Amino acid sequence: MKKIAIIVFSLVILADVVFPQSIKKGFKLLEKLEYDKAKSVFSEIITTDNQNPAVNLGLALIYSDEKSPYFNLIQAWSHCRIVQGNMDKLLQEDMEIIGEYFINTEQRRSSQPVKKKIEYAVGIIEAHLIKYIREENSLPIVSEVIEKFPDFRYYENVIHIRNQLEFRKYEKQNTLEGYIEFIKAYPDAAQIEKAIRYRNKLAYERACQVNTLEAYKNYIREYPDAEEYNMAVKRRNAAAFHKAKTINTMQSYEEYIHEYPGALEVAEAKLQQKQLLYEYAKKIKTLEAYNEFIRKYPEGQQYIDIFNLKSLETGMKYLSCSSFTSDNIQWARSFDFNGENETTGTIVALPGKQKFLGITTRKSDTVSTDIWMLGVDNDGKMLWNKTTGGNFDDQVLFSALNHRNEILLAGYTWIAQDSAAREVWLFKQGLDGKNIWSQQLGKWTINSLLVDEDNNILLGGYQLDDSLRKKYRITVLNDMARKLWSRTYSGFGEIRYMENLPDHSILVVANNWIFKMDKKGYIKWEFIPSQEITYFSGLVSANGEFYLGGARNNHYLLLTKFGADGKILWDKQHLLTDSLVSIKKMIAAGSVKTLLLFAICRNTGNEALWISNLTGEIQHTTSVSDDRVSDALIDTENNLWLLLENANAVLIKNRGVDF
Repeated sequence: MKKIAIIVFSLVILADVVFPQSIKKGFKLLEKLEYDKAKSVFSEIITTDNQNPAVNLGLALIYSDEKSPYFNLIQAWSHCRIVQGNMDKLLQEDMEIIGEYFINTEQRRSSQPVKKKIEYAVGIIEAHLIKYIREENSLPIVSEVIEKFPDFRYYENVIHIRNQLEFRKYEKQNTLEGYIEFIKAYPDAAQIEKAIRYRNKLAYERACQVNTLEAYKNYIREYPDAEEYNMAVKRRNAAAFHKAKTINTMQSYEEYIHEYPGALEVAEAKLQQKQLLYEYAKKIKTLEAYNEFIRKYPEGQQYIDIFNLKSLETGMKYLSCSSFTSDNIQWARSFDFNGENETTGTIVALPGKQKFLGITTRKSDTVSTDIWMLGVDNDGKMLWNKTTGGNFDDQVLFSALNHRNEILLAGYTWIAQDSAAREVWLFKQGLDGKNIWSQQLGKWTINSLLVDEDNNILLGGYQLDDSLRKKYRITVLNDMARKLWSRTYSGFGEIRYMENLPDHSILVVANNWIFKMDKKGYIKWEFIPSQEITYFSGLVSANGEFYLGGARNNHYLLLTKFGADGKILWDKQHLLTDSLVSIKKMIAAGSVKTLLLFAICRNTGNEALWISNLTGEIQHTTSVSDDRVSDALIDTENNLWLLLENANAVLIKNRGVDF
């Protein structure tokens, strides 16, 4: 035991004597740039004392010198870190040795303490190392530094260099998988945004190569922030539309429209869907198919075609169930606006054998009534249609064509929901249904509309006074709806009918007062019928003579012929089995020798009467319909057109005027 202790003590003594001498030798050799011998000396010492700051400094100086065959800045910095951690362990002898080394090797003498010179030398090596890393741009070198020196002052900078080098590597590869790998491995890299852009672009190109709906869906789901997102959406929509078009069913287009409502192809999908439904409706020819198409597509030429198929079917079905007794009917058409009920209506002949219909209807999306206008051809087929009206109820009663081929319509409009808010409404339309002007004319009641040869507009009816008594009223406007004059007469009653006379004056027929006036309203002559007589309608001949239809004591149909001077030529009455409510219309039936008169009776409904204009005798009569005749006309081919007030407006064309 005593021997072992003596040996250990001897070795310690020997180390204290030998190490400083060896360290001094190593630095002397280093002064002479004898790197091999100096390294050999330092390496021998470090095997027994690897934390020795002097020895590690010597090795750091060897490895950091570019002239040294052992130049390795990473290795040099490994020794520098040991020096930094063991500065307080430097012996006085070592400091003298190192100080002498610095004095002998310095280009400029410095009076700084040895430790300061050591720190400076270490700092130089550190600066050289980071410079070396930046200049070499070597991924293995950078990776080694990151792995060995996590506390390196320039660690973040080295990380940045590493990321840049890694990104360059993946850039050269330029693969989707490579960029995905880089993004996953280096999420904090400065190049991450560029890597994401490249990844998104390559992923988009791959989706385009596959070019399937699922490929685009996957891309959109995985890369919602990609620059190519909108292009992918467009391609997805196009692929989805191609799929729907390949299936080519109503359901496939409906699903496409529902799933991709913002797609550019939605418009075409709707057109394809519309075409399928159109072909289906035309093929099976059922009311249900017609209604479905009209409900979904209430516009365009196909709508008009289907509407016309439906109107003919429903019209002929109506005719088969009605009380019409005529075998001379060409066709019947029933018009409805989105399945809603129609009430009052008017018809007027247009150029080119066309007709205009103005009908009071109710839109499906509102509780208020509106005016539905239709242009129809000679077969009753709708050419165009439109609606007009205000926020509350509107009603059309009369129509006329002026000399500019513009359509005048008269009726009522409500300016509030209250029934007392009704005002007379007059408006003008072009032949295509385009509105020209519209005018409200106050609170009164109209029974007739007339346009004279100067296109002035005359409205006749009555005004209620404070005692709610009816007083005759006429209002005249020019072609631009400017009021020319308006007159409320002192007598009690209502104006029922007005017509132009051959001498450019106006015939005015009230229920118990007939007079002729000029355009300014001055009366030329007048006739007062007896109290038991009420007149409803009339007809003017080319020679100025005229016929008036009315009632005597309600139960007698009265027909009176007047001369142009207002004097009675003959008077004929017929006993009726029912009380007469009104005479809706009187027209010349095929020749000047026959008058066609539509009478409305209280219980028996509508009666058509053919009456000789020579004798006033009834030639024959027939029941027109269970529904009221709203308007009628005879066209240039001597055919009778009837517009009926029904749950739907019914238009009937007869061959000739005789049922």
